[in-house]
This record gives sequence, structure tokens and C-alpha cells, in this order.
Amino acid sequence: MKILNVIYNIIAITVTLVFLFTVGVMATGTDVYAVATPSMADEIPEGSIVFVREAETYGIGDVINAVLPSGGTFTHRIIDIDSERQLVYTKGDSNPSADPLPTSVQNINGKVVFSVPYLGMLSLNFNSTTIIFVLAAVLLVLIVVRLIITRKPKGGNRNEKA
Repeated sequence: MKILNVIYNIIAITVTLVFLFTVGVMATGTDVYAVATPSMADEIPEGSIVFVREAETYGIGDVINAVLPSGGTFTHRIIDIDSERQLVYTKGDSNPSADPLPTSVQNINGKVVFSVPYLGMLSLNFNSTTIIFVLAAVLLVLIVVRLIITRKPKGGNRNEKA
């Protein structure tokens, strides 16, 4: 029974921390995107998630997430800026050449604050609201299981001898 409590506690703490982290990220205005290609593999492996925040300014060397003309997004490094026309030129670190078209500053979602390798596979399949609800449901189930495990039978110990 003791080993079950240890396993339960580890799972409960992990799920609680992930839930609080996810809510915290959402509360700070940080957006989360999955990296679906290996174009930034040296720094951000394919399948990672990137945490992105809007910035007042963007500079050469910043890793940004921006909207593609097709409506998708990409995460690349700024290699040049045309301030007059409000355009940035980008390149994936692992790509041999710069991206063929510049990106309008208005299409930048923000700078990459940090990334978590391989967790993007999850977010490619589920949106953040779904993940929050799943984590909340798992927490609720863990609480109910804990209440059932720790519930003591009424009327004393059944194994007592008369």
C-alpha cells in the first residue's frame, strides 16, 4: 500500500505542476506553438513547443514565430531588418539559405522565450484548452482516488477479535 501512495503522490504532483504551469503560461499572455519541421534543429528540435511573447522591438538574432501567407506559422531567426518597409528577413538555423520572402513586422507573433523539446507532438494534436481540461479531469480523478484510498471503514477495525 505504501508503494501505491508513493506512485500516486508522484503522479499527483507532476500533474498539478503541469496544470499550474499551463495556466500560468496562459495567464501571462504567452502563446505556445509546435515546431513541425527540423529547420531550427540545432536550437529547437522538430516536435518541440516554443513559448512566444510579443515584443516592442525585434532585432537581428532574435528567434521569432510569425504567420505564413498560408495561415500557418513558422519559427526562424531574424537575419536582417528593413526598418523603412517594416520587414524582417528570416532563416531557419538548419536551412542552407534565407527564407525566400521577407515577413511583415505585423505578422510576427512574438519572440521565442524558451522551448521544450518533443512536447510539441502533444500540442500538434490537441489545443491548449483541451490540454487544460484533460489535466483538470486527471486532477479530479486523482483527488477522488485519494479520498477512496484514505477512507477508513466505519465501526472500527473489522479484523479485531472479540
